[in-house]
Amino acid sequence: MYIQKKINDVNVVAYKMPYVNSVYIGIWIKVGSRYENKENNGISHFIEHMVFKGSKNRSAKDIAEEIDNIGGQLNGFTGKESTCFYVKVYNSYIEKAVDVLFDMVFNPLFKSEDIEKEKNVVLEEINMNNDSPEDVAYDMLANLTWKGNPLSYPVLGYEDTVKSFDRDTIVKFYRENYFKDNIVISIAGNFDDSIFDIISRKTLYINSCNNAISLDKPDWNKGIVLKSKEYEQVNICISMPGINYSFDSIYTLSIVSNAFGGGMSSRLFQKIREEEGLVYSIYSYPSTYIDTGAFTIFASTAPENLKSVYELIIEEILKVKNDGFSEFEVNKFREQLKISILMDMDSISSRMSSIGKSLLFLKKVYTVNDIVDKIDSITYDDVNNLAKKIFNIEQLGISVVGDINEKQIGWMKIE
Repeated sequence: MYIQKKINDVNVVAYKMPYVNSVYIGIWIKVGSRYENKENNGISHFIEHMVFKGSKNRSAKDIAEEIDNIGGQLNGFTGKESTCFYVKVYNSYIEKAVDVLFDMVFNPLFKSEDIEKEKNVVLEEINMNNDSPEDVAYDMLANLTWKGNPLSYPVLGYEDTVKSFDRDTIVKFYRENYFKDNIVISIAGNFDDSIFDIISRKTLYINSCNNAISLDKPDWNKGIVLKSKEYEQVNICISMPGINYSFDSIYTLSIVSNAFGGGMSSRLFQKIREEEGLVYSIYSYPSTYIDTGAFTIFASTAPENLKSVYELIIEEILKVKNDGFSEFEVNKFREQLKISILMDMDSISSRMSSIGKSLLFLKKVYTVNDIVDKIDSITYDDVNNLAKKIFNIEQLGISVVGDINEKQIGWMKIE
């Protein structure tokens, strides 16, 4: 059963799952790399790290030990448009979990000496990202296709921006974004209504200022970018303009992606890996944001096979553009999506994440029945009309990373 309410002007959504023994509690903030600028890129992710470093009531060690002592799990993550902190505990320890979680998120110390230490940790994370050709290809692609807009910025930031952070910059950005209207609290698992009284006490002192930020919708930029580096394989990302995050179209988009490159029975996997044996990894995925999106295909292959892989991908894109998916494919992947979502909803973490993200971005929580009904209502024409709208080879953004040079990809052209 869903419960949705405002507590001290903070949006709260909860889902009771009495057949489990644990509970997930998440704090979602509408802030990420898209809300940054060139000078402070990476600060949302850095703040995510810093709240674990100590609060007004607890040291970093206290935070870790108090959750470890009750067998809980405490973590956080940052994306382009949101940051989330969450804790999972046995339901006997809800009050302790809420106390620790809210204390660290809303009472951080941001000590200058801790900031300097954490810079080294984040710089190591950036270095690790730079050692991953897949991550490098993604970041290069975003920088190309969303160029000139904060959506192009990497979540981790750059070495020079991270090194520039000081306490005043961090505190200012934190205060401008961690306020009541920008927050959603999501709860899933086995709990009783006393949890709302606990949350009521903890939300009284959250910053109430309203600093609503208007985002500029990015323009799409096509083109090709290359990074020559000694990797065993060449990694390629091919992207086309997609659609924004909305309840009306997100599930139709999922069917398109799953049918095209979402799994082992998809067109890309069957054609390029199974039939041709040219890749180990190939898949497609949609990226959806508040006001825009992208549809991306990733593949890794030997340098000598890159041209063949690229041409086969373009061939499959054109097949969908011209002929669409078959009725059999649409029915198959519609049912696959529905079953996948129903199974995901057995997971407490998936449920917490789903309802939190929905309320944060859509201002509404959709029930499982709403979602199932929406998927069942998707028609053959809905899927193919959306696919044909997205699959546009005249707007390709392409990133290539590997032991290859510009001359070797001279055949790759964007009209």
